[in-house]
Amino acid sequence: MPNLLTVIRIILASLIALILIFFDSKIAYFISIILFSLAGITDYFDGWIARKKNEISDLGRMLDPIADKILVISTFIILMSNNVIEDYNTIAALIIIYREIFISGLREFLGSKSFVVEVSKLAKWKTAIQFITILAFLGSQVINDYYMYTDIINIFMKFTCTLLIWATSLISILTGISYLRSSYDYLGIKKK
Repeated sequence: MPNLLTVIRIILASLIALILIFFDSKIAYFISIILFSLAGITDYFDGWIARKKNEISDLGRMLDPIADKILVISTFIILMSNNVIEDYNTIAALIIIYREIFISGLREFLGSKSFVVEVSKLAKWKTAIQFITILAFLGSQVINDYYMYTDIINIFMKFTCTLLIWATSLISILTGISYLRSSYDYLGIKKK
């Protein structure tokens, strides 16, 4: 069941990508919010079920972070491509994407050294805030033009999205540094 939920998350990520590539509309963003929320739920429950039923497997350990990265990176890239994430926020999105790729490479390298990089509590918070950030950007495309005081709503949403994406990028940097420091011995880096 946990591995099935992880595979479902990859399928949902692919559906979100296809919808937003071919249908850049309010309905497409609304459907994407639902699909992304479902993907976030599968991310929580696959880990919870695996721990609860003691069904933690090597396949699950390998597949779960890949599913997360596919979901996050593909959605960020499409949001940048559709100019939902733009200007300086693009830098924050790229920091997040680069960190995800860096950690994947680090995990792969350390796997050959039989060293498992454990997920920290801050990294779990990063994932949660990252998901909220993406939902905020998706939501910003749905709510604009639907309410009175549209300008105020748009300014508030833009500020909220900017705050969230930069907070996520900062936490991404901090967790990336933390993972790097924990693997110094295996990378031949001297601790100071």
